[in-house]
Amino acid sequence: MPSVFTLPRNSIGSSVVLVASICSVAPDLDVVGFHFGIEYGEMLGHRGITHSISFAVAVTTLLAIFMPSGGKRNRLVTFLFLFISTVSHGILDSMTNGGLGVAFFAPFNSGRYFLRWRLIEVSPIGMDFFSASGVRVIFSELKWIWFPSAVVITIVRLWRGMTLDNK
Repeated sequence: MPSVFTLPRNSIGSSVVLVASICSVAPDLDVVGFHFGIEYGEMLGHRGITHSISFAVAVTTLLAIFMPSGGKRNRLVTFLFLFISTVSHGILDSMTNGGLGVAFFAPFNSGRYFLRWRLIEVSPIGMDFFSASGVRVIFSELKWIWFPSAVVITIVRLWRGMTLDNK
């Protein structure tokens, strides 16, 4: 019996994983706006529309349509994988201890939001990242993102290995 926690074998190829990696950082392309005089809190500013759910849906829909896939089901799996990769950026940004919040509902609502759990150290923008503050951010992300992710991945892989052995 298939589990809701497993993807069909070979449904996510290396090209989709590469594109998902790019999608996970793409929302921060909005920092280019600083060079054009766009203010942080504007819709096109940092953590604005590129961090929204609408942006994630639009970008990943286009990518899922134009990326090669093995049929409707794989196109849906590709969309979901890319969507989660893209929208996770805004979710994690809303868990930081700084900034103006994330415009999750842009362009329909210009409000900025944080999640209740603001555990992640906010990252300095630009070259300031290469400072003592940047080192604190790296350790904060290791503690709150990378280590828990590694634990979950390890548990899932062990669980999947056990279920495969039982068949």
